[in-house]
Amino acid sequence: MPSETLPPAPELFSRWAAFQTWWGRTNKEQEQIAEARLLSRLQFFSFKGVASTDAAHSSTTARVGLVHLSGKDRRINTLVIHQNSSPSCVDTSETGVESKDQETDDQGRTPIAQTSLDMKTATDDESMISPPGPGERAIVVCHGYGAGLGFFFRNYLSLSQIPNSKIYAIDWLGMGGSSRPDFKFKHTAKTSVTEVVKDSEDFFIEGLEEWRQIQQIEKMVLVGHSLGGYLSTAYALKYPDRVEKLILVSPVGIPENPEAQRAPLPQPPSQEGDTTVSTGDDDSQNKAPQPKTPRTSQEGARAASARSTWVRKLAMGAWERNITPQSIMRFSGPFGPSLVAAYTSRRFAYLEDSELRDLNNYIYHISSKSGSGEYALATILAPGAYARWPLMDRLKDLKMPTVFLYGESDWMDYRAAEKAQKSMTVPTVLMRVPNAGHHLYLDNPPAFDKAILQAITRPWENGR
Repeated sequence: MPSETLPPAPELFSRWAAFQTWWGRTNKEQEQIAEARLLSRLQFFSFKGVASTDAAHSSTTARVGLVHLSGKDRRINTLVIHQNSSPSCVDTSETGVESKDQETDDQGRTPIAQTSLDMKTATDDESMISPPGPGERAIVVCHGYGAGLGFFFRNYLSLSQIPNSKIYAIDWLGMGGSSRPDFKFKHTAKTSVTEVVKDSEDFFIEGLEEWRQIQQIEKMVLVGHSLGGYLSTAYALKYPDRVEKLILVSPVGIPENPEAQRAPLPQPPSQEGDTTVSTGDDDSQNKAPQPKTPRTSQEGARAASARSTWVRKLAMGAWERNITPQSIMRFSGPFGPSLVAAYTSRRFAYLEDSELRDLNNYIYHISSKSGSGEYALATILAPGAYARWPLMDRLKDLKMPTVFLYGESDWMDYRAAEKAQKSMTVPTVLMRVPNAGHHLYLDNPPAFDKAILQAITRPWENGR
């Protein structure tokens, strides 16, 4: 459970709580507290130097804070989990993993703590530079779009048990708890789509590369979810010597779609709060209402088709103008927290009430910050979440073993990865996590953690 030093998260559908949350959105400490509530579930926790439990003899330590990059307003929020002594209880054999599974409940928790975590939030005076020790593997976890490192709060405990490893989790530059530098892109009629996509990718992957250099990591196991999987792939293609193994968790952007690749590029980000969208039928609002007449089944079908077309045109217009879900939420003012609560309560309904409140508050605070990296979505993906420069033909150039993970009920189609595997020359493995959708790490933590353990600790043979 979270540390008693932290105030509880607000109720999801309380109007007063929503107003208070919106009012405090500019308080940086509120964002830190929202993140701390999730990370405090890692057994032992201290926030601002106040510890809830004596962790003087803990075998594992964890810190979260900002790593400063060069340039103006470029800081990457980083979580580091480090084993002070090798965990002797970890057995990565098939029998050992199965035995461990039997000890966990459906949320991946064990009756006895797997390790003792002394979780500390780094202050401005503390350095977040923490190079791996001799023979220590660096595992870097990268979140997806609209998320942050706090989303993996149900997995860090198990990941911290992987022998001879140091866990790093980052928020992409311009997302999560990282700083929000201006995301700018310019294109003319002569600018190719590939050039625009490369510029957008570089906004993130050059930040990751500088972060890696600062952390003095020679090679890393890169774990990326969704858009984070896409960006991790782009990084691995550009810096192949720095990636030991690539683990793509329900990655976006693999399938090809010619129509999406021809879709117009979005306009540069507009001013915050500008969510005016043209549907291409501007005079429709000035038409006088017509009297209603009984509809035949064919007329009803045509009306439904017209509504569907209108919704599609509206969505396309928003996408082309780089209007993001976060910008709509910010434009909604004090109603923003309620919009987030509606999404969180529907998508993550299986979480315990306290987890749901904590995750909801965290999503709101990382989404209410000024727009930055979120604007890259429309330059990298076309409407329908198809990549403007698909990974299908790019994956064949990877130089390191690659693992694909999907949920069995994932909306991301695993068959695209199966197709891509045929042209890849490196060892590849595709695994599907049962009872899980796109957020498989939250939907089924034990199965996800087991898959990650297998992907990292076991050598994969050529021929899959």
